Amino acid sequence: MKKQKIVKTVFISDTQIKNRTEGYIFGRYYKESGIFNVFPSELSNKGESLGKILKLGSECNKSKLCGVITDTGIDFYSYGKKIKCEVYSLYQNIFSRNKGILESDVMEQKRAIILGCGSVGSLVALELARAGVKHFILVDADILEYHNICRHQCGIEDVGDFKVYALKRKILNINPSAEILTFEGIVQNLPKDTLDSFCVAGNTVFIGCADNRIADVYINRISIYFKSSFISIGFWERAFAGEIFYHVYGEDMPCYECALGDGSGLSARSEANHHVYSNQEDTEGLKFEPGISVDINFVTSIGIKLILDILNINNDGYIPRLLNNLSQYTLVCNTSDSNIGGEMVGIFSYPLQVTTSLRVGFSKKCDKKCKYEN
Repeated sequence: MKKQKIVKTVFISDTQIKNRTEGYIFGRYYKESGIFNVFPSELSNKGESLGKILKLGSECNKSKLCGVITDTGIDFYSYGKKIKCEVYSLYQNIFSRNKGILESDVMEQKRAIILGCGSVGSLVALELARAGVKHFILVDADILEYHNICRHQCGIEDVGDFKVYALKRKILNINPSAEILTFEGIVQNLPKDTLDSFCVAGNTVFIGCADNRIADVYINRISIYFKSSFISIGFWERAFAGEIFYHVYGEDMPCYECALGDGSGLSARSEANHHVYSNQEDTEGLKFEPGISVDINFVTSIGIKLILDILNINNDGYIPRLLNNLSQYTLVCNTSDSNIGGEMVGIFSYPLQVTTSLRVGFSKKCDKKCKYEN
């Protein structure tokens, strides 16, 4: 079979062309496609040396890639032969496919505080980055280990690093201009001044991904203090089902504590629901594992859709995907087979069922004040 002729091409950002700076250029060369992908300056330390950009082209005859500065831009040569150059606008090109659905100039103002950067939090972070969210705080005390890989968005090259640092690298590989704060500890120790300078009312969402009810109660309280919304994504045994709870600041809806208790007193409810968080011990004394990646991702993706709706709730022209149709406390099942989920799957009528009928209310002590700062 005759192969298509390879046309050597350089991909380079408009900023680098405009600056026309002498020096080494870094990125990746793909021999099979003939593409020189020159990384943006923010990621230059992650690439291999491809060649140089020079004022004069005397060295270009012997170089795999050489750029020569001109009055209007940069001409590129490979072993003395001029090659094609395609210039991209980094932010515009990355998010161009979102246009008309999620507007980039709106999304880059949005802020996400992700509490728990494991299988759930890592997927949430990368999908929000792909949606155009630019500002993040990542909170997690754990280190990525080999047993995490089958469910985490990071891989072998990240094992041994704190999850927050590994995830930060992944976000920057999607959007190099993202602004990311990391905290390798538990949320209760996150400095208040960090939140004071980060949170912007109406543009910030707190996301509980740590499989911990007590933490979710705390996070929702903090979100109310900062006049921000909150969402929690948690899982039942082996991820045969998951639960999503959200609280939109300023709306007439109960907070997590009002709706589901104070966390510490939920043990009976957990036993009744067969709801076991991954930081708890099961009845056999073995640490609970939350299921396979595809089941975790299905439930998490529904949560991410809700997060995008919440972040855009006040944007004219935005059409919510789920927020007007899912109840504040929603259950999502991955299977209705009792061989996988046990007897509790009987509450679901069919696989992939998403509940829309559950209702939660205000507690007596709250008296509908949890939607305000207190």
